[in-house]
Amino acid sequence: METDRAIINGTDVKEILQRSVPDMHIEQSDECALCKVVDRFASYTIELIKKGNLPVIQDCFNVAGQLLQAGSKEVQNAMENVYLFSVTTFIDMTNAVSKQVKELLPPTLLNEYKRQVNSCNP
Repeated sequence: METDRAIINGTDVKEILQRSVPDMHIEQSDECALCKVVDRFASYTIELIKKGNLPVIQDCFNVAGQLLQAGSKEVQNAMENVYLFSVTTFIDMTNAVSKQVKELLPPTLLNEYKRQVNSCNP
């Protein structure tokens, strides 16, 4: 288990997203609400998927993977239960771009996606 890396806390997520995804707008009122910020990030990613903006989708997935991998338990739960669930549900419903978009998922997100899918299909 790694102990020398910094754990990303819920209070850090908004700043990380503002720095990493500058075109995404986060409401000032969402400042302290981790799930609202992550939900906004999911909605932003879904909008990019609708537009087929693969390079920026890749950037979003990379940031999401970082948050999932290095986040506190609270951040990991938000990323799994809000972000990944929302984004992959949308991907699964839209066949046209789903294969291309799924191929952009970094290993951390892809593994969690597969875990979620397999837990729904015993």
